[in-house]
Amino acid sequence: MKKVYILLLMLLSLDAKYLDTKRCQECHEDIHYEHTHSMHHKSSLFKDEVHQKVKNAVNKEKYSCALCHMPGSSNLRALMKGEEQPDERDKRQLDGVSCYYCHQIKDVYHSKMYNINISSAKEGEKPTMYGNLMDPDDSDKHKAAPNDIYKNSKVCMGCHSHKENKLGFEVCRTQESQAPQSDCIKCHMPKADGGNEKFNKKGRSEYATHSFLGIHSPEMVKKAVKLELEYDKDESKLHLYITNMTGHYIITHPMRLKFVKTVIKRDGKVIWSNFKKSPLEDKEATFLIVLKDKDEKPTLPNRAVGYKINQNLAQKATKSVVYSVPKLKKGDEVISRWVSYIVNPKIAKKLGITTPEIINPIVGSEESLYIY
Repeated sequence: MKKVYILLLMLLSLDAKYLDTKRCQECHEDIHYEHTHSMHHKSSLFKDEVHQKVKNAVNKEKYSCALCHMPGSSNLRALMKGEEQPDERDKRQLDGVSCYYCHQIKDVYHSKMYNINISSAKEGEKPTMYGNLMDPDDSDKHKAAPNDIYKNSKVCMGCHSHKENKLGFEVCRTQESQAPQSDCIKCHMPKADGGNEKFNKKGRSEYATHSFLGIHSPEMVKKAVKLELEYDKDESKLHLYITNMTGHYIITHPMRLKFVKTVIKRDGKVIWSNFKKSPLEDKEATFLIVLKDKDEKPTLPNRAVGYKINQNLAQKATKSVVYSVPKLKKGDEVISRWVSYIVNPKIAKKLGITTPEIINPIVGSEESLYIY
């Protein structure tokens, strides 16, 4: 741990002329628009209510989460140690995970507690922006160069690989041992027509979008799982199959709640449901993580020593759930819907989170079965 901390201090001391996200708009209009509407841009303490509420609940003085949420801060070490406090007047802090920050990462250092991005920025030098384009163009603001870590998603693993708390418990993990190099970029940065800059001097036909689609995107939530239904009329059993279509576990963050709501309708009225009030009534079709402290009580990640509840589904895995249901008749309809909460309603209530886009459910894929 001491070795990692020394390396961290060394890397955080590197600096160059900072290019705030606004300056990227001059040449990269479409990408700038996508990025400023993404959760990367909104990752800072001042733009993400969830992050703000969790941080204040964990530690109001020290801000260790700044390493990934406001990584471009010039006073990052002081923020993490609690020697200085976040300042919403600081452009580098407001930028969150900025264009400049991501594109000057030249490599990622793996450590047990969390990974560390290795910066190419050097004081007084014109910064080099890396990417996956061959023969990129330099500009008056920066140099440009290709880098293989932007082709295989390794660049994402500086922040999105894993996080171990000070008690030695891994509270979240995206990069799985059975899928050591999933292609994050292919799914979360899908290609779009056009070039990566407005003049498109190289005549490129497509570019990687920078909206960083994820759990906040209804489009991505709809793609997350595939639902299938079968009815065994002899046994009066309903079979639900839930397949995780992502490249990682269906729950990668302990704040989430995801489940399948299934109902049977007859003459337009619901005659059966897999749960009445809480999805936890049907644990087999509900996915969530609840962390526990040393006293076996539910807790926030910083005090976690293990799982109190760990109902998850591995990438590309299928789970089968079987229900005993009323005997179905001609004209009956079975409907299953995937429902995703960015923040579990119980956690949102406890932390006082009120942003509608955060606390409202997102309905994903849907499957229907008609009885003929």
